[in-house]
Amino acid sequence: MYCDFWNLTHAPFHQQLDLDFFFESEIHEEALARLLYVADEQKKCSLFTGPSGTGKTLTLKVLQHLSKRSPHHCEYFDLLGLGEEEFLWQLCAQFRLGPAYDTRPAQLWRMLTDYLTGLQLTQDRVILLLDHVDESRSGCHNTIERLLHTGNQRHTSLSIVTTFENLNSEAANAVTRFSDLAIELTPFDLKTTENYIAHRLNVSGRTKPLFTVDAFEEIHKETKGVLKKVNQLCDLALLAGYEQNLPEIGSEVISRAGTEIKTAPLSINRISEVVQGV
Repeated sequence: MYCDFWNLTHAPFHQQLDLDFFFESEIHEEALARLLYVADEQKKCSLFTGPSGTGKTLTLKVLQHLSKRSPHHCEYFDLLGLGEEEFLWQLCAQFRLGPAYDTRPAQLWRMLTDYLTGLQLTQDRVILLLDHVDESRSGCHNTIERLLHTGNQRHTSLSIVTTFENLNSEAANAVTRFSDLAIELTPFDLKTTENYIAHRLNVSGRTKPLFTVDAFEEIHKETKGVLKKVNQLCDLALLAGYEQNLPEIGSEVISRAGTEIKTAPLSINRISEVVQGV
């Protein structure tokens, strides 16, 4: 809607997982290096943590993309809402082991055991990227632990990366016991937030400054450097600026957008409120 007005090729702050928008900050660069270390050095399990919205899922997707150039097979699974049996079935399906709809867990485990044993014989490896483990249903951490103990333990064919937000959950406590490495993402400071916004605008074709200096400060104040919140706030601010025909986005637009995101009841059209408040 606002792209032509701001001379953008596409919306810079959409929430889709687009690898072109990945911003390799020092924090994410270190996280990727550690994740690649887990894969290359045949570590069995790692714990990838960070508050919601700091970029864990996108970082896993980047790792999966980079792994295409390596001999490793890298598979991504979102465990959000999955139970133990469903997770087990999806593993077999993803590995193309041909599970039927009614295949029982014991048979699924036999399929997986045979598959992992075959990988060891051919010296192949699989990297499992398990997202939202702490938001899975009861029992998934038992499956993860059993997978890590399947096959020849001296020559492992499987490495598992698990993501968590709540390290006090039962699943996190269970996985911590057999994790080889902890990796953490943290929110951005002010300067990194500014560079992140500039990166996304640049990828979207914007060559001139769009936000004022005080706008960047207000963005960081409102979002605390959490990327998901930065995207949401900036997207709404660009729409408000477009509706008001503004030459740039200042702190007053950001402040109003932030207030509406945090406090407006569902009955209120938040976009209209931001526009009217500018």
